[in-house]
Amino acid sequence: MKKKLTHLGYLLLAVVLMHACAAPKSVIRLEPDREDVKWLFGQSYVTDSLYGVVFEVAFDRAVQNQYWFDFNIINHSNMPILIDPVNFTYMAYDSLNNRKLVQPLAAIDPEEQLMSIDKELSRNDARAQNHLGISLVAASVDIATGVATLSDDNPNNDYLRTNMYEEVQNEAIDNEIETQNLNSMREEWSQGTIRKTTLGSNYSMQGKVFFKSYPTADYIKLFIPVDDSRLEIIFNQRHHRP
Repeated sequence: MKKKLTHLGYLLLAVVLMHACAAPKSVIRLEPDREDVKWLFGQSYVTDSLYGVVFEVAFDRAVQNQYWFDFNIINHSNMPILIDPVNFTYMAYDSLNNRKLVQPLAAIDPEEQLMSIDKELSRNDARAQNHLGISLVAASVDIATGVATLSDDNPNNDYLRTNMYEEVQNEAIDNEIETQNLNSMREEWSQGTIRKTTLGSNYSMQGKVFFKSYPTADYIKLFIPVDDSRLEIIFNQRHHRP
């Protein structure tokens, strides 16, 4: 009976470990479907232009269900042009050129991300202000319970002591760490991305553009509108097992 229980225990442990261990995901790479690319620090840039506006586009990496692209945009036309990443889209296809999306998927809007971060920072600031007042109350309660338990000469009442101040301070520290992380994220979205910009003649801009990924596609076609037309750039999707 003991041996049966031992074998059953090993079996249950094996089942738990199988479900607990996460398998590593394939590493995704998007490769330009053309030969005339420009290499820069390991990235292959596709260059295309329309109406004097030049786009240099390179896939960076796939992170947390997102495609990361690097864009360099140069306006060689004699007119300013509005650049808005939400107008950049892509369509996913299978190997038979069938669409895998109902409609093209738009890039993630940096302005929406910044608004979301600012709202969360506002909530964190309110929590920080509240922690100041709560800390004073918590300290007073801790002192009062400490005095009470010391003065009654009953060791059985020691459990009545409170540690509210320490708990409030720990929450304040967690809130401060979250605020620092949010500020770092805000800096990245604010300074490191392509944001809505009226790009003047002979001016350029560069930054990242993010899309939600579609891992089961065989290739994607990136659409970049320029005035009344658009550029189309194809990237083949490759999966590399770890």
